[in-house]
Amino acid sequence: MIQAFRLSDDHAGGIMSFKSIEKSKAGFGTLRSIEIGVTSRCNFRCSYCGAYDLQERRILSLDEVKQTVETLPDLERVKLSGGEVLLEFDLCESIVAYCSEKGIHTQINSNGTLLTDEKFDRLEAAGLGVLHFSLNHTDAESHSAFYKVTEKMFPKIVKAIARSVASSSIDTVVETILFDETRDRMTDVHRFAADLGVRKHEIQMEIPGVHQGYENTLSSGAICDAITRLVTARDPRTTIFFSCLSAYFRPDSESWKRLQPLLRDPGVIYASCIEGKAQLHLHSNGDVLICELGAPEVIGNIFDTPLLRIYEESEKLQEFVRSKHEEATFSCFRHLDVQGKKADKPSVTLLPMPQLISRPPQDG
Repeated sequence: MIQAFRLSDDHAGGIMSFKSIEKSKAGFGTLRSIEIGVTSRCNFRCSYCGAYDLQERRILSLDEVKQTVETLPDLERVKLSGGEVLLEFDLCESIVAYCSEKGIHTQINSNGTLLTDEKFDRLEAAGLGVLHFSLNHTDAESHSAFYKVTEKMFPKIVKAIARSVASSSIDTVVETILFDETRDRMTDVHRFAADLGVRKHEIQMEIPGVHQGYENTLSSGAICDAITRLVTARDPRTTIFFSCLSAYFRPDSESWKRLQPLLRDPGVIYASCIEGKAQLHLHSNGDVLICELGAPEVIGNIFDTPLLRIYEESEKLQEFVRSKHEEATFSCFRHLDVQGKKADKPSVTLLPMPQLISRPPQDG
């Protein structure tokens, strides 16, 4: 089992730091974090999208979120994601404010295009801890071509990141996915983010998507080469966080051994996987998933069973924890025959791309 290299003070100065749970020795038995998929709707069309339940039959209400949070005595963090989560801005603001009152750290994952100065002010007032942006390009043309959106979107993202960096209370994180589109531009994106003032840069390993048949395209060697170039060129002002490395590298593999000198850089942090152990994903329809990306298997629904009971009693979850975290035999890339090559017959059902639709009416 691959462990994080360093521990950090989870609540230094009374404030939880980014990835502090992942950097601690989080074991099964304490549900410390939940990620709420507020909506699957989005204003982008990412081919690698892993959003769940694209038909989106309902949106969790604030009261329903409160009822769930209040049953989790060990909860330290709530992450809000999508889709583009800020399509439900008022709900996000209310959840952040509620969690802040209870001393629970909050994070919002966004593409940044819907943020305005007024919305920033409201998120700051609500007590948001981390604003987490997706950034895979350094110019409007390539960004527009890949995401199939207007070139006007990219300047909005840059402006939002700069505004977040200027905040005295919000911690700004930029995430870049390491995949075929970015493998040769990782250092450029890193320098671009650092020059914007970003001091935390997360590198997310590519997770094969279930929409449009998007699959893993990089071998272990190609990933190691890209990581080597990135860490060698790391801006000393900015810390790099690597996520989901364990999905690619076994602890006894030659590739993992090759990465060890790079991961000893004090400005490079490997955050261990806590999915299933200390974190679960709660979707807007009430479904509970082990991990929306690597293990999007529904293990219950909060409208049938309380979340804490699902966490404590789910046999599927217990088996996942054994195979993924204890025996290291589970692969997040379950529908690929060979890493670096496309599967002949993916074992997942390919779903349509998420569409920007009007909010559906709720029953009652």
